[in-house]
Amino acid sequence: MTTPTLDKDKTDAFGQQLAGVLNHAALALMISVGHRTGLFDALSAGEFVTSTELAEAGGLSERYVREWLAAMTTGGVVEYRAADRSYRLPPEHAAFLTRAAS
Repeated sequence: MTTPTLDKDKTDAFGQQLAGVLNHAALALMISVGHRTGLFDALSAGEFVTSTELAEAGGLSERYVREWLAAMTTGGVVEYRAADRSYRLPPEHAAFLTRAAS
């Protein structure tokens, strides 16, 4: 039995495609968490807040809120301001993600 020869370019392209699928799936799951817990609604004022402030507003654990915010920041959903470690949901994103969104 012979081992098939792999085309490196095709292998790399498929690997990147698969990584993108997995990353988008994880982001979709985190978006669902934000919607179900009301975190997007709590961020909808458009002001920068810390993870502690957001967790307190939602009655949630700060650690998990911080990790959720990290995922949202990495996914480009939430903006991060390093100077004071705060986060903001841009109004353009809130228009799609909050319960008030049409």
